[in-house]
Amino acid sequence: MIEKNRITTILFDLGGVLIQLHGMPFKPSWLPDGKLDADVWTHWKNSDAVSRFETGQIDGNQFARQFIDEVGLVVGEDEFIEHFMRWPARLFPGVPAMLEELAQSYRLAALSNSNALHWPKVMQDMRLQVFIPDCISSHQIRVMKPGRQAFEAALQRLNLQPEETLFLDDLQVSIDMARELGMQAVKVTGTVGGVETVRSLGLLSE
Repeated sequence: MIEKNRITTILFDLGGVLIQLHGMPFKPSWLPDGKLDADVWTHWKNSDAVSRFETGQIDGNQFARQFIDEVGLVVGEDEFIEHFMRWPARLFPGVPAMLEELAQSYRLAALSNSNALHWPKVMQDMRLQVFIPDCISSHQIRVMKPGRQAFEAALQRLNLQPEETLFLDDLQVSIDMARELGMQAVKVTGTVGGVETVRSLGLLSE
């Protein structure tokens, strides 16, 4: 249970919490023969190219080239990037209204594993920077969640007190690390994003 009366800041993850993701980061049909759809996430989570890209060490073209080579994908760089750009699809229904209401009572911030290709899309095209001025991406701080350093960087940069911060994420490993650092943290579950989770916590009016 959270201590609602202590919360001054709500720190959001983005993908799966505020932003609806479209399918997978790359098409399973691009995998070499004999690979299964499940291998998409295995390759993604274990990829050195993904890690280097989402910590700001390489640019988008280098990422596409290195990831295609790393996994052995049967696709060109341009087609790969075009598909990858569509992965963050839209804000979940109700997110703008939720953020506007929460902003009346709480400081809003975000900490996301992201990259130089997706960040302008989610900040500007989806207008998240209007709703959440304090947004931090892994490619800016050069460390990724669930690593301790990512959370420590966010707390320091935003001058947050852990016990006064509510963190929302859809991955348990990130929730666990946030709690280890003294933050209040709740996992977002289901397929409708964080709006219902926030409502269930009693942070929104009925």
